[in-house]
Amino acid sequence: MKTTHARTLCLVGMAITWTAVSTAAPPRDILVASPRVHVGDVVPNASEPAASVDVGPSPAAGASKLITRADIASALAVKQIAVPSSVPDVVRVVRKVRHLTSSELEALVRRALIATPLGKGVALSRVPIERAVDVADGWSRVEMDIPRAPKRVGPFRTVAIASFFADSELLARVSVPLELDVSPDGAVYDVVRGASVGVVVRRGAVEVRTTGFAGSDADIGDRLPVVLRPSGRVLRTRLVSNDEALVLEDGQ
Repeated sequence: MKTTHARTLCLVGMAITWTAVSTAAPPRDILVASPRVHVGDVVPNASEPAASVDVGPSPAAGASKLITRADIASALAVKQIAVPSSVPDVVRVVRKVRHLTSSELEALVRRALIATPLGKGVALSRVPIERAVDVADGWSRVEMDIPRAPKRVGPFRTVAIASFFADSELLARVSVPLELDVSPDGAVYDVVRGASVGVVVRRGAVEVRTTGFAGSDADIGDRLPVVLRPSGRVLRTRLVSNDEALVLEDGQ
């Protein structure tokens, strides 16, 4: 009899627990559009300085993460700030996503390319984007990484990388097709291997000039090894004009 009574009490307890779990309200979803989650994101009425306390990184674009009251309390404790009474037991933080149509992405790429040199004699023909993309929202700038065009006259198809940044933090990288056109000027180097090059060495207010020979083909802005004669010493330089190279300090 005692055994039957104990089993009955156990089953009743399990039923009560299951009912409590099944009827508990699901965590509230909160959209964030920044790389970090702050107390003010999950507790809208929190006042400073509590609202600005960092609770941790945001989830990836389109993903979510649970943040509990204990997580928030721990972050506040580090700053020795009292826990607001309105802090929820748990919330689900969802990273906000920005849907970019092909035309919107093209416009962003073209604006970013204004600040990205394509190289001498290289011009943009088309940005043939055919699909939309989703990227994490909250970015403040887009930077382009473009492969170097070949020294060959005519059209050149390539794939560039558009990087989305929030301040200094990288949020997303998107592959972008580009069509470039190389003119006759773009098909030749500014300096060819073996050409005479003026070499400038600067150390503070002191400047020394000499002459060497280009160790490779290069365009203005490229790194260029310069060979000094008759010693044969090789200097690491950057080509700053058609006939002058600046010696790099510590290889920079």
